Amino acid sequence: MPSCELCGKPVLEKKMITVDGTVFSVCLGCAKHGKPYNPAPLSARKKAPAPAKKIAMRDETMLDPEFPRLIREARMKKGLSHEQLGMQMNEKAALLRRFETGVLKPDEIFARKLERHLGIKLYIAADDAKKSE
Repeated sequence: MPSCELCGKPVLEKKMITVDGTVFSVCLGCAKHGKPYNPAPLSARKKAPAPAKKIAMRDETMLDPEFPRLIREARMKKGLSHEQLGMQMNEKAALLRRFETGVLKPDEIFARKLERHLGIKLYIAADDAKKSE
């Protein structure tokens, strides 16, 4: 025998109600705690969204292999220390040092931030990188 989803008592005659947008199958005593549930007709229901197009796995740009040198030269040209650049960018100086030594590669967001603050280009066309090899 089904039970009430609110109080747990066995249900002889179930009622469907909504409470805060959630549908419950309840006993007559608990039916007063919600609004009667009226399912929308099939024509009024939302259709399932069309499947998203697959993303083409093509990299048109890539991080310049010389990014550590580019970052260091641009920072030096501006006359900034790691700490000063870190303060401007709201980033840690130790992280900037790791990028300059090539220990870490900046992700795309961080690389774009470096490009903005230093006035350099860290991303190059993938075709250009293949030609230079």
